[in-house]
Parts: sequence; C-alpha cells; structure tokens
Amino acid sequence: MKSLNTLLAMTVLMLCGCAAVPPATQATLTYESVPDGAEIFEGGKSLGYVPVTRTYAGDPKVGTVETPDVKAVWPSGAETSYFTVIPLGSDRQATLQRPANAPGLAQDLENAKTYAAKRKAEAARIKALDQSELARNSARCQTQMREGQKGADDCR
Repeated sequence: MKSLNTLLAMTVLMLCGCAAVPPATQATLTYESVPDGAEIFEGGKSLGYVPVTRTYAGDPKVGTVETPDVKAVWPSGAETSYFTVIPLGSDRQATLQRPANAPGLAQDLENAKTYAAKRKAEAARIKALDQSELARNSARCQTQMREGQKGADDCR
C-alpha cells in the first residue's frame, strides 16, 4: 500500500510540474480618448486613431512593464501625454483626457460625433456580416445548397 501511495504522489507531482504555466512576458494596453477620435503617437510615429491596442514586452523577473510615452492629439491640436507601469499578463485600458483649457473644444466634440457615427456604421456592417454568415451556416441553407436549390437571399 505504501508503494502505491508513493507512486500516486510521484504521479501527482509530475503532472503538476507539467501543468505549470510559464511566467507572462508581455502586457496589453488599449488607448481610448475623451472626447473620442484622438490620434495616438508613440515615439513620434502614428499608431492610428483610438482605440489603439498595443502589446508591450517585459522582463518576467521584474513582473511589470513600463510603457513608452504616448501622445494623444485631437483635430484642434490639443494634446496630452501618457505612460504607465502595468503588470505582465494584464490587459488594461487607458483613457486619455483632452486638456480642459486647450482651445478648439467645439471642433474636437464635433469630430467625436463624426467618429462615433463611423464606429456605429462599422459595427452595424460587422453585425450584418455575422448574421449573414450564421444564416449561410444554418441547417436550412446547408440543405438548400447541398440539394442545388436557389434558396432564399440569406443563403447566398
């Protein structure tokens, strides 16, 4: 009985060793802006318009990563800078606020409306594509296509 218990204990230890998760070596940060529509720069290079997601590598021995300075620039020219320290393995969001005293707020708010409308239209387009794909993959459409029937519009 003792040898069986020893064998079980060794098996459990071996399995636990195999299942160990390696330490995280990167962290993810998504940049947003208020108002919406700021362009994000890192090291003088444009990363695009918010939301912008970046993955940063770090040292597992330290356990954190210090992000580089990023700059958010709104159409009015208003800008703000940001950096942070985040734990490796994390997936965080940073919202960069437009400076309240910067001129051109009306321009940036109008841009945010336009930007929100574009996002809404893109979300609707993606939703329609997803619904179309679901319909094409339905049993009804699969049967119609297999049997060579013309089928409904949503099966094409």
